[in-house]
Amino acid sequence: MQISTQYGFAFLCMPKCASTSIEIAINRFCNVHYSGNPKLKHINAEVFTKSILPVHQKLVPSAHIESICLMRDPLSWIESWYRYRSRDALKNPSNPNHKNYTGNISYDEFIMEYISGGKRKSYADLLCQFDFLSIGNNQLGVDNIIPMNRIDLFEDFISDKLGSKFTVPHINSSPKKDLYLDSDLKERLQKYFSKDIILYKFIEDNEKFNKSLHAKNISAALQTKQ
Repeated sequence: MQISTQYGFAFLCMPKCASTSIEIAINRFCNVHYSGNPKLKHINAEVFTKSILPVHQKLVPSAHIESICLMRDPLSWIESWYRYRSRDALKNPSNPNHKNYTGNISYDEFIMEYISGGKRKSYADLLCQFDFLSIGNNQLGVDNIIPMNRIDLFEDFISDKLGSKFTVPHINSSPKKDLYLDSDLKERLQKYFSKDIILYKFIEDNEKFNKSLHAKNISAALQTKQ
């Protein structure tokens, strides 16, 4: 996560949503950096809203900070996690993160473990994107959420804050390989991702989520699924 008190924005790094490329691009405009350790780099909306933002509001009351985050199609997002954790670097038992290796299991096995509902094995112990963005009671803790496939909208947001043209030079992606799920398992995954899917469809249909404009709409849409 990075904050610019000068330009008035905070970028929350959703895992597996081009966060590294964007961090590099906005680094020179930000004076507060939470990076390196994944727990710092990927500070979620609840921690940001309840713990970090109040500190900055107290110390720099003149700086209005508007938060922004990217979101990815939920099914593509979880596929990316499986691919990322199947990389050769994790295959070596001496790697400290070897327990997360997925190269020796099928995608079906990975998803079954992910949606199991119990204490999951380390390789599938992941929160969903909605959990990252939520502050409870179907409320979102980010001012703006942009679909990952509309990086141009993110660039427009930062350009407006900077008062000059901003571009993200390159978006990293995990190595691709075809992934298929059993149809019943895919249906169960979509049910598990119900809130993510509702939110992602909303931001795609509306090009983005803006809290001041859309908070009531998305809260109502999520409420109907409970």
